[in-house]
Amino acid sequence: MPIEKKPNPLPSPLDYVPPNSVPYRVGSNDSWYTLAELPQVKAAGLSANDLCHFNFKTRKPSEINWYLHHKVGCRKATKDGNNYVFSAGDTPGIVYLPAVGAPLPVNEFPPARDTALNAWFGLVGKLGEMVGPVGIESIAGFAASLDHPGKGLGLTGSVNRLGGGLGVSGGAAFVFITGVSDPGQLNGHMQGDWDFNLSLGPNWGKVAKAAVKAKKLQPLIKLLNEMGAKTPSGLKKVLKAHPDKWAELVKQGKALKEAIGIDPNGEPNVFIFDIPFAGGGTEASVFYGVSTFYAVWENVE
Repeated sequence: MPIEKKPNPLPSPLDYVPPNSVPYRVGSNDSWYTLAELPQVKAAGLSANDLCHFNFKTRKPSEINWYLHHKVGCRKATKDGNNYVFSAGDTPGIVYLPAVGAPLPVNEFPPARDTALNAWFGLVGKLGEMVGPVGIESIAGFAASLDHPGKGLGLTGSVNRLGGGLGVSGGAAFVFITGVSDPGQLNGHMQGDWDFNLSLGPNWGKVAKAAVKAKKLQPLIKLLNEMGAKTPSGLKKVLKAHPDKWAELVKQGKALKEAIGIDPNGEPNVFIFDIPFAGGGTEASVFYGVSTFYAVWENVE
């Protein structure tokens, strides 16, 4: 059940209509993030969180959920069950967007931070299987924020494969995520590309494809290796025991911003590349994989 809390007092009444706004009927493909990408919202300089505040006068997730339930009429929840999501069946299903060219209240919406990387780095475990033309690969792990020490996300995903091959393989991999300021942006996020996976002992899938970017990420990879973290849970333990190591990750990430080519405001992208000799199995396959990801906050403080 979504986590919701009725504000006391209410920052805005249930019949509140923001000044200089226009109503918008939400659908099943909408989210605060997709609405923030609409031209009139981008022109107003509002983020997804700003848009919540524009509608409800609060930025607290539990209070936003309360308004979504009692004002927008949301009934469907995210996969983890913690938050409401928009649906075509919501009644009345109305949120408000800023009118084109309308002035916003002074000092109510702080300017966007241009120093944030919106990037994450960590470790995942992988297990894949191909049987003839179809297969699946499961992914689960942890990534640390390269902006805020103590903040991390738990990542899960699955890759539905179409191609040809036979066998089972598994292993560990580095994960590098960009264009994400909040883990919720990854819920239901899909990516697809051709991949070649040849695992006769070590898992070498995506190694060639990842070579260029992996080389640029070497300072981060070296830092993780120096920490001695070999698994997602091991990485969390190290960062909790040694907060200074997390600060080093953040410092290194910011130093690599230009070299890596991070676009903090670009589309979410999950880049996973195998750790040679960190996996095992026997698999040889060429396939097209469509990945679907989910993420939740998994802070270590």
